[in-house]
Parts: sequence; C-alpha cells; structure tokens
Amino acid sequence: MNFEVVIQSTVENAKVSIITPVYNVEAYLEETLESLLTQTLTPIELILVDDGSTDRSADIIIEYAKKYSNITFVKQKNAGPGQARNRGIELATGEFISFVDSDDLLPKNALEKMYTAAIRENAEVVTGASLSFNSTRTWYIASHYDNGVYTPGEKSLVRNPELLYSLGPCNKMFKTDLVKSISFPADVHVTEDHPFIIEAYLRANKIYTVDKVIYKYRSREEDDNLSLSQIVRVNSPRVMKNILTSLSYSDALWKSLIKNEVERIELMSAYYHRIIIADMWPALMSGIRNKDSAAQKETFELMLDWIKSLDRSLFNKVPSLPRILTFEVAMRYEMLSNEAKQLHLQWLKVWEKLSDPGTMHSLKNSNKSKEVFLCLKAVQKNSISPLENYTRKFRLRRKIQRVTSRFQSSFARHIVFRLASMLPVKNTIVFASNKSKGLDDSYPFVYEQIKQLRPSYKVVDDFFKKRDFKGLCRTYYQFGRAKYVILNDYHRQLYKMKLRKETEVIQMWHACGAFKKFGHSAVGYADSNTTEFENRAHQSYTKVVVSSKEVVPFYAEAFKVDPKNVLPLGLPRTDVFYDKEVREFVTDKFLGSYPLLKNKKVITYAPTFRGNPKERKAFNLQLDLSKMAQELSKDYVLVLKLHPAVKKNVIIPDKARNFVIDLSDQDINEVLMMTDILISDYSSLVFEYATLERPLIFYAYDYENYMKERAFFYDYEDFVPGPIAKTTGEIIELVQKNEFDLEKVKEFNRRFNEYQDGQSSKRFVETLIK
Repeated sequence: MNFEVVIQSTVENAKVSIITPVYNVEAYLEETLESLLTQTLTPIELILVDDGSTDRSADIIIEYAKKYSNITFVKQKNAGPGQARNRGIELATGEFISFVDSDDLLPKNALEKMYTAAIRENAEVVTGASLSFNSTRTWYIASHYDNGVYTPGEKSLVRNPELLYSLGPCNKMFKTDLVKSISFPADVHVTEDHPFIIEAYLRANKIYTVDKVIYKYRSREEDDNLSLSQIVRVNSPRVMKNILTSLSYSDALWKSLIKNEVERIELMSAYYHRIIIADMWPALMSGIRNKDSAAQKETFELMLDWIKSLDRSLFNKVPSLPRILTFEVAMRYEMLSNEAKQLHLQWLKVWEKLSDPGTMHSLKNSNKSKEVFLCLKAVQKNSISPLENYTRKFRLRRKIQRVTSRFQSSFARHIVFRLASMLPVKNTIVFASNKSKGLDDSYPFVYEQIKQLRPSYKVVDDFFKKRDFKGLCRTYYQFGRAKYVILNDYHRQLYKMKLRKETEVIQMWHACGAFKKFGHSAVGYADSNTTEFENRAHQSYTKVVVSSKEVVPFYAEAFKVDPKNVLPLGLPRTDVFYDKEVREFVTDKFLGSYPLLKNKKVITYAPTFRGNPKERKAFNLQLDLSKMAQELSKDYVLVLKLHPAVKKNVIIPDKARNFVIDLSDQDINEVLMMTDILISDYSSLVFEYATLERPLIFYAYDYENYMKERAFFYDYEDFVPGPIAKTTGEIIELVQKNEFDLEKVKEFNRRFNEYQDGQSSKRFVETLIK
C-alpha cells in the first residue's frame, strides 16, 4: 500500500464523500475547508489526500480533523492529483462522490442542490454551472458558457456532446457505485481527467444538469503560486505526450462503450475538436512561441506520429485539425526552427493525403485561403520555400503597413487638419462618436431641433466605423472647419488636439447624473486610466452639458473644465420620457410583440457591467430566476436588460421561461418606459428612470468588491432613492410588500433631473448653437 490513512472519519451513512487532493496550498486550504464544512447537506464525508506537500498543508488538515469527525486524512508520496483522487475513491463510503480541488470553493448549498437532483431524477451524474474567481471579480467559464454546458435538464453524452466541454471532475456529483470501478490514469498528468469523465458519462444511466452555480474555480494571481492547470502549458513536449496518452485511453473507451459506429465517429470527432482547441493547440503554441528548437522538434514529431495514425473519415470530421496543420502554423512560420519547418512540411503531406474534397474546399474558401494555397504549393514542391518566401514578404508588408498607418494618421492630424483650420469656419456641426453607430443616444433629439431652430447649419457625422486614409482625412478636415463638434463619450481622434478658437467642442456625456466616478475623478481606482491619458482625452472640451446644477462640480472635476463651462441644460435623450404619444406607442409595441407582458406588472433588471473590456462580455447573473418565478409570476414579469458591453446571453432556466424575457437588444429608454419596478445596481440609468418617479430597488450583492473597481461621488447607501438588497430573497420580499418611498424618488428626480423636462434638446440648441 503506497498511502497511509492518518486519521479516519467516524461519520456514518454519508450522503456524499468529498475527495480533495492537497499539494502545497497552505494559503488557500482553510478557506476551501470552511466552504466544505459549512455545506447545508449533511452528513457528508471529507477525504483529504495530501500528495507530498512540503508546506503546512498537512498540519492544517490535522488541525481541522481534530475538530471535525467527518474528515479522513490520507498521506501519499507525490504522484499527482489523479492518483490522489484514486485513493479517495477507494476509501469513499458515501452514496455519492464529489471532487473538490484544495484551492476552490463550493457555494453553501451546492451539494444539497446536486444531491436533491440526483435522488429526484435518479441520475448517476449531476452537473451544474461553474464560476471562476480571483481576489477582485467572478466570471463564467467562457467555453462552458459558449457551448451551452450550463443548460439545465436531463442529458446523455450521445444527445448532448456539449458535455465534452466539461471534462473536469470538480463540478459534478457521481453515484459511488458508478465510479468505484473507474480510475484516473497513473501515467498522465495533463488531461488525465478526460478518460475518467468520459467513461462516467458513457456508463451513467442518466446525467442531469441543475440550474445553479455549484462550483467556484480559483484563478491564482501570484506568479510563484500558480495552480497545476496554470503551469502545465510551459513544457510543450511533456504536455503533448500527456495529451496523446490520454487520447489513447479515451479512444479505447469510445470503441468499447459505443457500439453504433455513426454515433461513435460523431462523438469522437466532437471530442477531438474540443481537445485540439483547448489542449493541443495551446501546447503547440507554447512550443512555437518559446522558440526552443529542441522543444519544437520533439513536439512536432509527436504531432506528426499522431496524425499519421488517424483514420481518414475521422480526420475529415474534425474542422480544427486541418486548420492548425495548415494556416495556423503558417501564420507563425517566422517563429519556427528549421527542423520544425521540415517537420511541418511532413504534416502538410499527411494533411494533403487525408483531406477529402469537402475539407479541402472549405479551407480553400476560408479567409485564410492564401496561406492554404501556399501550404499546397509547399507539398507540390516538396519544399518549405513557398512558406519562407511568404513569411519574408509578410514581415516586410507588415512593417510597411505600420509605417504607412502612422504616416497617414500623422498626415491627417497635422497636415489636413492644419490646412483646414486655415480656411474659413463653415456653418457645420460634427456629430462625432466612436460609441454610436448612427443617430442614437442624444443625437437624434439635437438633430431635430437643429433642423427646426438652426436650419442654416449643415450636420455631418463621424460615427463608429473603420476609417481608411480617405476617412481619416475627411474626419480631420471636418474638425478643422466645423463651428461645433458634439461628443457623447471619449473620442480618440481628438486626443491632444488643439482646435481653432472659433470651434466649440461640446461634450454631452452619455451617462446621466453623477453616480460612479469617471474621468480624472476615477484615477487611482482599479478600473481607471492614468492622469496623463485623461488630460489627453478631455483637453479639447469647451462646454459640457449636464442634467442639473447639483452635478456641475463633479463634471468640472472629471473633465478638468471650468465650472462656468459646465451647463445644466438637461440631457437631450431624456426628452422622450415626457412624450405621452411615444410612451403609448412603446407600450403597444411591446404588448404586441411579447404577449407575456399582458396584464402583468414589469420588473426590469438592468445592471451595469463588471470587469475590464474583455471580461465584461459575459455577465454573471446573481439572481435566482426560478425562485423569483415561483414567488412573483402571478402578478409580474421579469425583463432582463443587460449592459451593451455584455455580449453573451443569460441562460433562462425552464422553470422561469414564462416569467423572464431578455430584452437586452432593445432600446433602453423604451424598456424603462414600460417598467413598473426597476432593479439596478450602480448604473447611471437610474437617473433617467427617476424621471418617471416609479419604484427602484438597488441590488448591490457585490458592493465591497465593486468599490475596488470604481468609486462613487456620494455615499452609496445614503444616496440611492430606493431600498438596497443583497439576495434574491430580499428582492422578492421588497416586491411583495410594495412599500416603496416614492417621495424619496421624487426628491431624487428634482435634485438630479432639474433640467430634464422634455425641453432639453431645444434648450441645448438655443443656448449653444448660435
């Protein structure tokens, strides 16, 4: 026996055995153990397997085992997490087994949710939604989200190949009888989970996914304390060997457990596609980028041997494989050693031999067709010269493009703009925005008033688009001759620009009121720019338009503008809220399009985004939609209106489909018009909604963390004109009681929307456009 049971649990009739491999995690282990020991499901058994730790991890386990009788402590020599999990499976006595890594966390009711579903559905594998987190934020796992892994309900691997994007053991619960005879391979340390999970999926009588977050993966931030999964990509040959060994084990499982050949090929191709994208290609990229010729040679040799062994029909069903063999590597050719280039040529020969006409046609007609034809030419000539020549030309062309781009930008900014500035000012108004794609935000309201009140002016646009040289020259020519430039956000083309003194640059900021700090006021917080950047961005403003006198000093500070040039005229786009005919039209339109809204009051949840530009594309919805549907659906409908920065739709559970409508793609003003109760958090749209003087709830479940990213101009708790909730249950209770202080909302409206009265756009033009 190559392990020792140091402390044995005395718990009886455990519903779940939690198996946790432990290796040098003293910084995280206590937090993980607390999340396990406070689970709402009891009794449970914790099997902690120390895998040869050299820090205090073992001491921490002993301390906890002395306090809690449901902990089994096992020690073994370092053999990797797979072997540690195998030891745990051998010792498990629970009805079900769950794996938890020693730095991760479980929500308090995670085991209860999965166990209840397992018993109710008679499922042998239960999964759920997972999150990643670090010290400042939490986010959905993109591959899970994009491939529909979180979709709740009954599943099987044959019907639901998206399960192949969830091959880690840790966000699942397994029937113990199912996995007692399955083990993690001892000779694999990367993708060692795959054969185990695939076999469990294939042998399970039923797989069920719950519509709850049941696991939280920690993303470590310290360079000297990275997790195994963050480290293993460094040694590309070792990683590739592990992947190919793991593949061989999985191949045997497909062949032995799926008798239907069509189903087997479909699943194998889906799995190959997934492992190539998620594991093989990162390993190859690691080898390519580090430019280690020995590592490249070994990695490319391993890959060559593998593709030579592939069946033709399977090869042609894996779309990612021909891509990486051809243009993905060709585009990085300059980073390859000479030996790797010769091995890549051998890849191409195998690719050309195995590809059927359909595969070849798809590649030839892809957006990388040039690289594909060069790969074919290399095969025909039996030479790497076509790709080497292309690389040299591409490198030169890229250098020329960079120089040309800089020259064109400089020419437009300094020559065209200066020449235009020498010409007489024209009666031209430029609507300039990289945020808008047309007449939206406040622009259409200002435009209509200009046409009525100042018809002698010509309005031209410089909206969001990719500007070629001609477009750049046009932009700076307009800036040089315009009498007015009207902005609604940061506008990069004006950074550090000194416009002629006759030109007014008017900033009608897209956000209303003064809530979150921005501009110079936000410098120093996590989600902010530098002082130098803010100086460049805002130095050209001559006037700033705001909603009330109350916020004048805040905008003056944020933009470093003289307070006398910050004018409380009201935001033009709020005029629509005072148009009765528009409100009636919007109501009729939505009732006709969404019958679910009829005879129901509308609760709208409209949160702001979280994180940096890349992170904010997915929103981690912290509302229990099923619970809200159960408690509120008789009288209410819940509308979701996510921030435009969020690009990925929220998954609505089956139990809430007759209660929740996602209107994130609809105009925010129209959604607010038909809203009876608004739930928001830190979004400035509460100022617009306050013009309607209707109830608001502030769902600030992550207030402390959010404050690290952004700060507020006012004390949040005293400032908001509605109750603050931290949980779904609190929101439900507030809605059911319906005891909102509308006088507080009215006072908020008077204070911050002083000049928003349906006449803002008219006042804007009369005051500023002479």
